[in-house]
Amino acid sequence: MVAIEYRKGLHLPAADLWLDPWVPRERAFVSHAHSDHTGRHRHLICTAPTARLMQTRMGGDIGQLDILPFGERRTFGAWAATLYPAGHVLGSAQLLYEDDKGSLLYTGDFKLRKGLSSEVFEAPRADTLVMETTYGLPHYKFPPAGEVIADVLKFCSETLEDGETPILLGYALGKAQEILSVLRGAGLPIMLHGSVYTVAQVYEEFGVAFPAYEKYDPEKVSGHVLICPPSANGSRQLSRIKKRRMAVLTGWALDAAARYRLQVDAAFPLSDHAGYDDLIQLVETVQPRRVLTLHGFAQEFARDLRARGIDAWALTGANQLEFSILETRRGKTPEAVPLRDRPTDGFERFCSVCEKIRQSTGKLRKIRFLANYLRALPADELPHAATWLTGRAFPPHEEKPVNVGWSIIYRALSTASQLTMAELRTISRRHNDAGLTATEALAHHPGEGNPAIGEIHALLGDLRTARGPIAKTEILTEAFRRMPPIMGGYLVRILTGDLRIGLKEGLVEEAVATAFEADADAVREAAMLLGDIGRAATLASEKRLEQAELTIFQPIKCMLASPEPDAAAIWDRLGGSGRVWLEDKLDGIRAQIHVTPERVEIYTRDLKRITDTFPEIAAAAARLRREAVFDGEILAWENGRSLSFFELQKRLGRREADLFLGGEIPVAYMIFDLLQLDGRSLLKKPLTDRRSLLQRLPLTDGIQAAEVHTARSAGEIEETFRAARARGNEGLMAKDPTSLYSPGRRGLSWLKLKEEFATLDVIVVAVEYGHGRRSNVLSDYTFAVRDEASGTLLPIGKAYSGLTDTEIEELTEIFLTHMVARTGNRIEVDPRIVIEVAFDAIQPSDRHASGLALRFPRIKRLRPDKTLADIDTLAVARQLAGLT
Repeated sequence: MVAIEYRKGLHLPAADLWLDPWVPRERAFVSHAHSDHTGRHRHLICTAPTARLMQTRMGGDIGQLDILPFGERRTFGAWAATLYPAGHVLGSAQLLYEDDKGSLLYTGDFKLRKGLSSEVFEAPRADTLVMETTYGLPHYKFPPAGEVIADVLKFCSETLEDGETPILLGYALGKAQEILSVLRGAGLPIMLHGSVYTVAQVYEEFGVAFPAYEKYDPEKVSGHVLICPPSANGSRQLSRIKKRRMAVLTGWALDAAARYRLQVDAAFPLSDHAGYDDLIQLVETVQPRRVLTLHGFAQEFARDLRARGIDAWALTGANQLEFSILETRRGKTPEAVPLRDRPTDGFERFCSVCEKIRQSTGKLRKIRFLANYLRALPADELPHAATWLTGRAFPPHEEKPVNVGWSIIYRALSTASQLTMAELRTISRRHNDAGLTATEALAHHPGEGNPAIGEIHALLGDLRTARGPIAKTEILTEAFRRMPPIMGGYLVRILTGDLRIGLKEGLVEEAVATAFEADADAVREAAMLLGDIGRAATLASEKRLEQAELTIFQPIKCMLASPEPDAAAIWDRLGGSGRVWLEDKLDGIRAQIHVTPERVEIYTRDLKRITDTFPEIAAAAARLRREAVFDGEILAWENGRSLSFFELQKRLGRREADLFLGGEIPVAYMIFDLLQLDGRSLLKKPLTDRRSLLQRLPLTDGIQAAEVHTARSAGEIEETFRAARARGNEGLMAKDPTSLYSPGRRGLSWLKLKEEFATLDVIVVAVEYGHGRRSNVLSDYTFAVRDEASGTLLPIGKAYSGLTDTEIEELTEIFLTHMVARTGNRIEVDPRIVIEVAFDAIQPSDRHASGLALRFPRIKRLRPDKTLADIDTLAVARQLAGLT
């Protein structure tokens, strides 16, 4: 059979012919003129429409052309080429390659269904079929085109009847012209975005007939159907159309959340690609001896074909925006190298595995993919990769952060991709995902490198030590220039701390255990003790997990308490021994102090160093002259009692000791546990022993041990709770005196009891898309109270939690329907949704226009029974804050 290989692109070595490469090559076949399939090659084979469209879109010299009409067999030395219509866009072609080893059909992007603006698909037989599988899952079965067209025309007509402008989104080349053809005979006035207009004129050069159309004029667009590329969504140009409804035509409309993800009013499943049934039909038509799949759901479709008895293997596991190319050695065909046996290949392999995990839904599948990857890593790469998989560039206990923010990332992306900042912001609004934004941006000028894991680690180190944004931007820009788009996307995800592949740290720990046949609890405990999943993975690979132990100046995750509704529930949980230990639940910052006679460090619950923020506490700890690790709470403290958290907030983020805030806002450290003393870990000792050792220490001013009360009934717990509230504290911590210290775990041996401060009925005035699994829905709500004097709505807080997924999906549709304005990711909405929010405290603040801020606000429930006239006023909120 014909030899085929991957060397940063699909390559036929016998002919030295590349198939749809992005980067310049000596000789290439270009299937069609979409930018992700084109490049400036020295010699290229294509159809006449493709060449004309490339010249129009790229400008300048596009290389020496071999123009092949459809169906004409042309010989190039020892091999021959024949082009067949692909049905994707005008001029799109499949390549039938033939030499003395056999035949190979490369489809490029294709569509079997007859379109209105492209040639009708044809396919010959071939020994090898290389096919795109963008929609390679069974549920991507497109409805009849006539039904979709009828829905599109109805959308346009109804929108115009309502006095609004219908805007139809489709790629400037291909989809937009198909949409234009759909409108033929409908009698609707049509305007075209400039990029669509230019391409439509090329189509007409090749005899494609369209209905009458005009070039977009914002002053005259009213009463017209406007056809635009998706990149125009959210642009300033379209924002000038005040009354508009937006619809996108795409195969992804079959996905349930398509409208929310694409931020449109309607989505219609009209695609220029083959659906699942068409993919199967193509294989049956070509009758190949082997099938190689690429793009989209390549692995899934190849697996389906193997289940049907067909020799099929995926060439890539990435989606269409992200070419994750698997190296294949010269002379070996891809099907001879199953995915699980392919060699580890630097950062490219890391990204490929992340893509597999992102596309997988089952927990066990994700763990299996990850375990296979981790097991194959060299010892020096394992800790870095394991750390990145948790969404961190470095272990959390390492003091110096990378400090690469959005401004640096955007400037580097803009320079490397040669896109303007405005173009980059448009891409960002479309995806609402940093990684996908970087991937699409870098696709305009992709690099070819495949850095090793160690090189990426060194790059992150260089970014961390570089001084100033200019130096960091230059380093990052050069890295982007050398990377393919998918790698740049995952580098950005690591830098921003959010991989967005549905992978939690607990799954990484389970994968480490599976990879190295270790006990999952032992891996989890090692990771908690070390504060470093990378080191835990190394110990697991070397069968040395038992050596993990608490180490001074390497903070661990805090033990957590589970909430209970009342005193009776706590007694039911912990009262079996006849007694429960109680401490006031304090409103401060959870912190660990690590101290030796020579050094003191203070760490937050998320393991960040804050020693310089509280120098007086560090000085007090230094006076102990012992080696110890404490768990406790930093409090704003005056006259023997704690102040509100809002007072303590004024100290946060301050690093300079000369700000004199110690006198203005004095602080103290309240110890409630002792984790290590004189080099000996106490984690496996009962709380009674740890507390006994703590009480023997000569604590100094600024540091004290929390007072412990013993309760012997639910009534005594309730009585102590009321006393804690009277002292101005949040509530109670209840602890089993025999409990061991379990880092990072929320078990049932420590419980907490508190009550809400109050609730307010407020109205939602702005919304934003969420993160992770909620990145496609509007789940972050800014809410306001009403100034009764002026009637003005004044924001008072923001909440993210408390509603069900169903409620959020329903609200998303309502908010998108009643959008008033949009700035970046923030959408201002018509104030009509009333919610009841609970919170723990309320305090003066200049953060919001109301002059107030809520502590830990959360949505308690929707209030559909209330309207704007029923919400709470600013006076009520100020009264709760004690200001009236």
